[in-house]
Amino acid sequence: MDRIVIISSGLAGAKTAARIKRQAPSAEVNLIVPIEVEEGSKEGVFGKFNPMAHVSSVLLDAKQISVLPVSSMELDFENKTVHASSPQGCIPIRYTKLIMEIDAAPRLPRSVRGAQNVIPWPLEQTGVVDEWLEAYKPQTAVVYGGAHAMSLIDPLVEAGVVVTWARSECSEFDPDFWHVVSDKIESGTEGKVRVVPVTETAVLPELSAEGDVRALNCGSEVLEGDVFFWADMPRAVHPIVAEQGVDLDPSGFIAVKEDFSCGLEDVHLFGSAVAVKRAEVAGKSDAPFEASSVDSLVAHGRVLSAIALGQTMAWQGSCASSRYQAADCVAFRTGLTQKEAVEAGYEPEFVMFDAAPVLAGIHANAVVKLVCDKATSVVLGAQVCGGLDAGWIDAVASGTAVALAANMTVQALSGVDMAAGGQILNKAASMLSNKLEERIYGITPDELIASREAGAKFFILDLRDQIAWRAGHIEEAYNIPFTQLKKRLQDEVPRFTPLVIVSHNSDIPYSIACYLYGLGAKSLYVLDGGMDLWPYDVVEG
Repeated sequence: MDRIVIISSGLAGAKTAARIKRQAPSAEVNLIVPIEVEEGSKEGVFGKFNPMAHVSSVLLDAKQISVLPVSSMELDFENKTVHASSPQGCIPIRYTKLIMEIDAAPRLPRSVRGAQNVIPWPLEQTGVVDEWLEAYKPQTAVVYGGAHAMSLIDPLVEAGVVVTWARSECSEFDPDFWHVVSDKIESGTEGKVRVVPVTETAVLPELSAEGDVRALNCGSEVLEGDVFFWADMPRAVHPIVAEQGVDLDPSGFIAVKEDFSCGLEDVHLFGSAVAVKRAEVAGKSDAPFEASSVDSLVAHGRVLSAIALGQTMAWQGSCASSRYQAADCVAFRTGLTQKEAVEAGYEPEFVMFDAAPVLAGIHANAVVKLVCDKATSVVLGAQVCGGLDAGWIDAVASGTAVALAANMTVQALSGVDMAAGGQILNKAASMLSNKLEERIYGITPDELIASREAGAKFFILDLRDQIAWRAGHIEEAYNIPFTQLKKRLQDEVPRFTPLVIVSHNSDIPYSIACYLYGLGAKSLYVLDGGMDLWPYDVVEG
């Protein structure tokens, strides 16, 4: 009889075990849970934070799956045996196939490993953080890290802790989009969270006489706090990486083949520490990957259940979707970022704009960035940020994943009939199509400033109303409200000077640029993101 052993403490492993048992009732399925979470640890703000990550033993018992919580275990890959230490003693469990969920773990710098007030994040036993908060009752916390740090903000604020987020650079999002995400989080916490961008490549901890961390020197500012969370990019830290045949990919995750095998016989790995195959886009699939959501891991488990049962596998690779949320803000990334596209050998083009005018009821700071390949027009990825109640965000992610799987061009995507978030993708794809045909060019704030400093001449046309104009505008910009443009166009807008069209966002400027292109205008630029995303000083009055 086949014995399939699954080692996992998460929902994805439990669902995989249940699916295998349902499809092959005669197979013996054992689920080994490495960490037994105490009931009391689920009562705190961190214990309640992600209940989907916990195994439901009641559910599994109903599925006739053997669940064994263990305090420790040893793996004998040569003899295909797991030696598990449980309350019943040491139990040897032989397997025909072994499926393991391995999570990435944070690595603390050596200088802070002995400090009692530094907590690495993410932790598998989140209840430990609740116990720490209850014992020490800190008033202030400093959180250092990128997108992984977002999961700390809501529980800490709920616990009454004032948070300073030392926001590091984040490979999950492009820099121009990343500051939009963090700005929205800061504005949505009503002063309970302060965001400090880290300008140096590494922060320097300042230690107290007792050896605890007193402050972090982040280059631009020294941040003091009672407790420090280290949420920098995690890596694969697991005994299995020392086994012969198990390799790490360049990003520090465990490299596996298309069937999730890792070089050990009948052993298959998944989890946030595993670099699974990327879905191919225009023939390339060598960009970095991180599975950071429960949904991603459940999808991997679905494929693993078919592999364990010897069924035909229809695995096309991952679209690299990552979802983060904090303070009424959800940020999603699907496919490649602009930076990853360059590293993968593409020449990317992008459009970034405020999605609020496209759909009614969208939060004012709902922002979308769509990336494609200049040479082929193929969609490479999307990033989106908005309010938690904006269900269209998930629709954008799903629509982008479909476009990636189909190697869809932006021209094709602009014509696909989709509802809700699909309208955002249609709009973004249409804007990109115009860019690629060189009817209209996009220009970022950095490019605009650099070009002007290099001596380039632009006529910056601001289409906002007088109230918005007086509140703040780009230096040397010229204001013609959108409703007056047709009357004043011929007399006040130069014909042969490159034109940069500006408004609150990129939506109206793209429409106006298309209109002007139809009239024969050339050298038309749209400020990407508009004034809502302008990060520099403005002129008032």
